[in-house]
Amino acid sequence: PRLTGKHARLGQAGDAVSGTVARQTMDLLRHARITGSSTSLESGLKALGFLNSFALPRGSQMWECPMYQPDILAAAYAVAANHDAWRCTGEEHYLSEAIRWAETGVPFIYLWTLPNKPMMLGATIPVFGSTFFSHSWLGVPVQWCGLVYSYHVWHLKETLATHPRLAKRLAKRSNLAFTPADWQRIVRHITVSAMHQQFADGDKIGTYPDSIVAFEKKMPAFINPEDIMVNALLLNGHNPDIKTLRLGQAARPITISSAAKLKTKSDNDSLAIEFEYYPDQPVHFLVNGVRPKNIKINDHPLKRVSKPTHRNAGWWQPDNSNRVYITAPPQTKKGILEIAD
Repeated sequence: PRLTGKHARLGQAGDAVSGTVARQTMDLLRHARITGSSTSLESGLKALGFLNSFALPRGSQMWECPMYQPDILAAAYAVAANHDAWRCTGEEHYLSEAIRWAETGVPFIYLWTLPNKPMMLGATIPVFGSTFFSHSWLGVPVQWCGLVYSYHVWHLKETLATHPRLAKRLAKRSNLAFTPADWQRIVRHITVSAMHQQFADGDKIGTYPDSIVAFEKKMPAFINPEDIMVNALLLNGHNPDIKTLRLGQAARPITISSAAKLKTKSDNDSLAIEFEYYPDQPVHFLVNGVRPKNIKINDHPLKRVSKPTHRNAGWWQPDNSNRVYITAPPQTKKGILEIAD
């Protein structure tokens, strides 16, 4: 990284640790997974090879923290990057790496508590170190960092829970061999701790502190509870992330991404996808790798349009593109998307 001005003393210019590449690698592979971009996938996997060469999560908060100190955000981003690499390629070693990085985040979490400090269990420190070598974070929770970690760990947990044989096989390679239920408890502890840290009244109601001293003194800035909300949604069975199905041959995959839950129904003369979304809301899809002749929703033809749709039903494909943008009309809850090429 470039280190100038007051940041020059945070690390050696030109040096790298896991955290200096983890966020960018995660973003590349998320883009590859959602859009089906082969360019993003190739670049992301190359970056991931470098990221996975490191043993420890370090250096993801270099706006103020020294490069070489352990950092839970680096663990969070590395979990997400490896998980999406597995979802794009199906290569098992990426899922094994995702588990390894999830395990490196566990030491940042309070897994014990005192009777009069309900926010203690599940509180997360951000780094084993300091800000600019002066303000120590040892033992001081910065819960937003833990919430980012728990969000990505939950998605890993879901994959392990839905592939039990694979999870059992990977557990043999693990240092800690946590079960999906163990990871779920960790996410719950982190989320509940964050809820205990929220203001219950006053002008800051609903927000939570950037940090908290001795589990008593709440320090600014005071943060909007979005990261609490997305973890609470996961714990209550609602995944707010974009879901992706990857179908077809590895060399020429078809990807379907949507906020809706997706399930392959058939793959014969046409591609049929069962989807589930909130009732009475339009449903959006991004499909890559096809040039359809027609598209149906619940066996009713969907109109092709000449420009992107927003809330109006229809499908649009740019010229000379294998990418299709679809807006389905509001459903009762479930529907069938059928694409004929």
